[in-house]
Amino acid sequence: MLGIPVGLITANAVEWVVHKHVLHGWGRRRGTFWAFHFHEHHRAVREHDFRDPNYQRFPLGLHAQGKEAWALIAGSAAVAPLFPVAPFFVGTLWYSAANYYRVHKRAHQDPRWGRQHLRWHYDHHMGRNPNANWCVTRPWFDYVMGTREFMAADRHETNVLGMPRLPRWLQRRLPKPQALGRVVPAEPPAAVRRQTRARPR
Repeated sequence: MLGIPVGLITANAVEWVVHKHVLHGWGRRRGTFWAFHFHEHHRAVREHDFRDPNYQRFPLGLHAQGKEAWALIAGSAAVAPLFPVAPFFVGTLWYSAANYYRVHKRAHQDPRWGRQHLRWHYDHHMGRNPNANWCVTRPWFDYVMGTREFMAADRHETNVLGMPRLPRWLQRRLPKPQALGRVVPAEPPAAVRRQTRARPR
């Protein structure tokens, strides 16, 4: 049973590492397998106010959403040989891969839901700094690694676990999100930026 919490922590750490170093590291180079995330997904989300209409496509095609699904399937297959010795750990990793795809897809099909339930991921895409807020399902490793940035001081998750229905006694014992994260104001709208640049000195 210890494999379950270890699996959840491992999956969240992998989310952070892969998003930061693979999808935004190798993925910045056009023409690589991983470029789909930075050059296609990010662009679509910014153009459609957090919605990615490409999630309507068949999920296993050779496009951004298909590559995301194939990468999760490949990762799940890679840990399969460990199942006989660590079934709870591997089962939790499989659950985490499926849950990642489910919540990521839902967030970008229903931006209102995404903004409410994955505030950290909303801030990753819609905030001023796309090089922060690397976690998707839960913000754990963003807090651990100091990469949680809020778009607004008054809009963030109620606890560092990113879980809305925690018992009060546990919520009181956890550090406050605002104590561990930092506020980076959202970029002003394009019209305001144009007015500011045009203003005479």
